[in-house]
Amino acid sequence: MDLRHDTVLAKAKSRTTHDDLSDGLTESIDAVLTDFGKNTFEPSLIGVSTTLATNCVLENQGGDVGLIGLGWKPNKGWELGAKIQRFLPGGHDSRGSPLANLDMEELERNVQEMIPRIDSLVISGLFSVQNPYQENSIKEAVQRKHDIPVVLGHELTAELGIYERTVTAVLNARLMPVLSDFLDKVLKILEERKLNAPVMILKGDGTLMNLRTARERPVDTVLSGPAASAMGGRVLSGVDDCLMIDMGGTSTDIAVLSCGVPKVSKEGSTIGKWKTRVEAVDMRTSALGGDSEVRLSFENGLSIGPQRVMPLCFATRQFPDLLSKMQEIGQARFIYLSEHCKEFSGSQGKLASYLNQHGPSTLSQIKNDLDIVLLLPLLDQMRARGAIASIGFTPTDALHARGIYAEGDVEASLQGADLFAQATSISREKFLDMVLDRVSSQMAEEVMRKMLIDNLGTLPDDPAFNDIIKMLSGEKASNLMRLNAALDIPVIGIGAPAMAYMTSLEKKIGARVIIPNDYEVGNAVGAVCGHISEYVDVFIYPRDKGFAVHSAFSAPILFLTEQDAIERAKELASEKAIERATRAGALYPAVRMTTNEERVPKPDAPGVTQLAELRIRARAVGKPIEI
Repeated sequence: MDLRHDTVLAKAKSRTTHDDLSDGLTESIDAVLTDFGKNTFEPSLIGVSTTLATNCVLENQGGDVGLIGLGWKPNKGWELGAKIQRFLPGGHDSRGSPLANLDMEELERNVQEMIPRIDSLVISGLFSVQNPYQENSIKEAVQRKHDIPVVLGHELTAELGIYERTVTAVLNARLMPVLSDFLDKVLKILEERKLNAPVMILKGDGTLMNLRTARERPVDTVLSGPAASAMGGRVLSGVDDCLMIDMGGTSTDIAVLSCGVPKVSKEGSTIGKWKTRVEAVDMRTSALGGDSEVRLSFENGLSIGPQRVMPLCFATRQFPDLLSKMQEIGQARFIYLSEHCKEFSGSQGKLASYLNQHGPSTLSQIKNDLDIVLLLPLLDQMRARGAIASIGFTPTDALHARGIYAEGDVEASLQGADLFAQATSISREKFLDMVLDRVSSQMAEEVMRKMLIDNLGTLPDDPAFNDIIKMLSGEKASNLMRLNAALDIPVIGIGAPAMAYMTSLEKKIGARVIIPNDYEVGNAVGAVCGHISEYVDVFIYPRDKGFAVHSAFSAPILFLTEQDAIERAKELASEKAIERATRAGALYPAVRMTTNEERVPKPDAPGVTQLAELRIRARAVGKPIEI
């Protein structure tokens, strides 16, 4: 990209290589350098967005973490994500005063026990955001004796909530080795091609950070991929107030932008079962993508997803005899053994051996050839482990069969469409129309749900209400009435299938749809067009004789007057925000200050209020390079 004019100079895409992400990355980089058409290319910035952290959290992957809690114990049912956890005396009260002194000998005994079994250590103390002294002391003591990463609860968020703060710290520690390994591979690929520009990583809130900060705070990359899509859609369209839709192979992401900035989750992001304090784009994600499986059933008719399968048009590359199998068997859905999972025992071993010998097989073939009790639950278990996967007809195949998109084997897609058309006694063209229309209708339904949730909050899970949503999105019709929706903001469509599926939203939900130039690489555009932005929160609380300034950078500081406390709080917040932004890679960051005051009635003076809490937030923003 030419960052001075936000224009794309060259572009390339490759399908995700799930076993090793660097393979697909290498293919894309080499292709875009070829497309650029010059012998030497010296970029000023290289941007990376990745769903790696999100996927690792959802799939419970990452390093082994030890957790030491100070001054608290988990409630019943709390799952914190650590491999080993110990809870010791310590912590602070809400005013930042110690609840108990640290027993450094007991602490060292616990650390010695943990060290051989963990990759990183988390220290999370009660009210450490009001006084970080104990957490900092332990980190210094541990790192004097042990070469191990130590993550502190107060470093990642200033928000209260020991559960959310601890989960955020544990996830950050778990992701450290995973993201670091990925970044090492990225650097190796770039070095081999003599691309030496600064590498910036997109955070989940749509801003950038450098490699050093990313290695320290990998949890900030959670939802990095969707954030890049939101920012890329804005840059390519030039529209600041809009609804952005990015459809990929696995999912569809929907975000709302206001004044050019995506809305950020106020309470922190929830990723799978984990409720965190990570600030990230407030995104609605649905399991609707180009690789979603098309299914037929007597109860529901045609359905798309949520299962993800390998499209027929790409499966024939890996399994060249698949087309002849489809013609012989008359089916378009197969189960195959993942190449990296071949060692099993019992019924799983029996099925794995069969698939390894016969290649992709239909469910009916497996049932006929193998005597396995409870076969369907067994398939679910192996699929959940990633041991097996499926091949089937997908929206991507529909686009191939229609001639809209032709990266893979068109003949395989046509054969799959014909088999479905025969099963439903309709023409191939009619079946393809049904698939394309159903994808657009489901997308329209997701847009309706996103807009209603943003305006009304949690929606009822009620069959009648769900039918109303389906009528609004055009997925369900009535002979007696019509429900029409109209969006007051335009829809920006990006992602490879955008042109095929999103233009019909104009009729379905009354939206003005914009598919910008270079829409298929919108995510990559967003990865290089952001700013670096870091913020710091400092709090002021009234005390018996004056006011106290609380922060994650020192013990509470006492002042006699409110004004003196505010001045010091602003100085501290500004200084630390600039320090964080500069460390993250910002040049000449500028600071914006906001305050949020909470007052309560004064007990001895009716009608008069007094300060309960004053939050001062300093946000330092700067570009990663001079443009």
